[in-house]
Amino acid sequence: MPAFLFLTVGCSLFTKDSDQISLELKDYSPLLERDYADHLSNFEALFLDTSSVSELSLSRVDEKYLLSLGQRIIKNNAIFFKQKESVSIYLIKDETPYHFSLPGKKVFLSTGLFKKYVQNESLLMCVLTFELIRSEKNIYKKLVTIPTGNLGAKEILPLLRLSATQKSQIHKWAFRLLKKLSIDSDTYLSWLQIQNRNSIDFSMQLGDINVISREEALFKAFIIENSRGERQRDYKRSSKSFYKFLRSVRNNS
Repeated sequence: MPAFLFLTVGCSLFTKDSDQISLELKDYSPLLERDYADHLSNFEALFLDTSSVSELSLSRVDEKYLLSLGQRIIKNNAIFFKQKESVSIYLIKDETPYHFSLPGKKVFLSTGLFKKYVQNESLLMCVLTFELIRSEKNIYKKLVTIPTGNLGAKEILPLLRLSATQKSQIHKWAFRLLKKLSIDSDTYLSWLQIQNRNSIDFSMQLGDINVISREEALFKAFIIENSRGERQRDYKRSSKSFYKFLRSVRNNS
């Protein structure tokens, strides 16, 4: 099935010298933001059906654990998350580290993310929080692309890239949402720093690898301004369920 995005269409009035020829699109109504989000959410099936994409099958216990993290983020921030869709989280067998989401709380994580970088539960919560915020607020660029019939990671990640300014707003929301989960700003900052230090590894997701440096700088300035007088919490150990899940991912990918 081809991958494509909507083209923006405008109403036009054509005239030809002597004879007036008019074309009116009386039934035309422009695409709304919700229409675009609904269309983009269909990329879930297109991506998973692409031959180069292989989903990692989890045990029922590991799958339940992973979904429970997403549900905990939403439950503890019920005022923020107004959309009623249930969370879907997919693990993709790919050595390249990346994460992305689509509208409707559909989150995709590569196994490469866990093999090298997501070493504890708090970091995983940071990644999930970022993507659930983005999905909730429908923060996606409207782009036009040519149908190719292929929508693997190399094709979909460029379509979903955001500017440092756009991501900075998501980071600010994450700062507040993670507080209710007892995850401090230093942990979230460490996740940005991991990406910055390893920007070549994350280049397929980032595009311009300089963007992450800008993100880190903006978030540092934000937490300095908003964390005055606050004591950072002590490091919180990951649960046994996380380590079991991590072993499963590493052993089966």
